[in-house]
Amino acid sequence: MVNPGKELRLGKIFAKDKKTLIVPLDHGIVSGPVKGLEFPRKTIDELKKGGADAFIVTYGMIRNFYKCFEGYGVILRMDGGPSDYANDMEATDLMCTVEDALRIGADAVITSTWLGGPHEARTVASAMRLAAQCDAWGMPLIIETFVSSEIDLTVESVSMAARIGCELGADAIKTYLVGDATEYRKVTESCYCPVVVLGGEKADDELLVLKWTKTAIEAGAAGTSIGRNVFQHKNPQELPRR
Repeated sequence: MVNPGKELRLGKIFAKDKKTLIVPLDHGIVSGPVKGLEFPRKTIDELKKGGADAFIVTYGMIRNFYKCFEGYGVILRMDGGPSDYANDMEATDLMCTVEDALRIGADAVITSTWLGGPHEARTVASAMRLAAQCDAWGMPLIIETFVSSEIDLTVESVSMAARIGCELGADAIKTYLVGDATEYRKVTESCYCPVVVLGGEKADDELLVLKWTKTAIEAGAAGTSIGRNVFQHKNPQELPRR
C-alpha cells in the first residue's frame, strides 16, 4: 500500500532519476566542531551551490539553521550518545521520536544498527520499532548498517547487514562500499530498497573519492552520502559537481 506522506518526503531526498547526493553534517553530535563544520551556515550554503540533494543533520542544526534547508531534503539523525571521548562508540541509542522529527520539519530520519557486537540486538530492535512508528506517521526511514569492529568488513558482511536493514523496514539503506563494482552488486541486488554508500574517513586523494563514487553508481547504488570528503575539501562547492 502506497504511503503518500512517505512518497512526498522521499521526493525531497531522491531526485526524479531516483538518485541522490546526501551530505551528512551530523558529525558535531560526536566530535563537536570538526574541521569544515565550525560555521554551519557557511558550509550549508556552499554545499547547496555544489548540488547536494539532502543533508543529514542534528536536532540542534535544524532548529538553528532551518532557513538554510528550504527546498532541500532534511534527514534527522535520531540516534547517538557516545562522543569521541567514550570507550564504546557502538553504544548508540535513539534520542528523539518521530513526532519530534515531524514537529521540527524533517523529511526523513536515520538510525544505525551495529551487527556483530554487544549492541546488535538492542540497535536492531530499536530500528524495527522506529520503522513501525515511521509507517504510522508517513516518515521515511534510512537505516545505517554498521558492522562492529569485531567483524571483518567484507562484501558478505556488508550484504548481510544491508539486507537485515531492509527486513527491519528501512526505506533506504546507508552502508559501506567494499570491493569493485561487480562484487558490490551482491549488496545492491540483494536489497529491495535503495542503497546509499557512506563516505567514511577523509581521503587525501580527490581522484580516489571520485572513483569510489563512480564504482558505487556502476554497482547499482542509488547515490552517496559523503561528508568529510566534501565539507573538508578546499572547495566544497566544486567536488559534488563532479
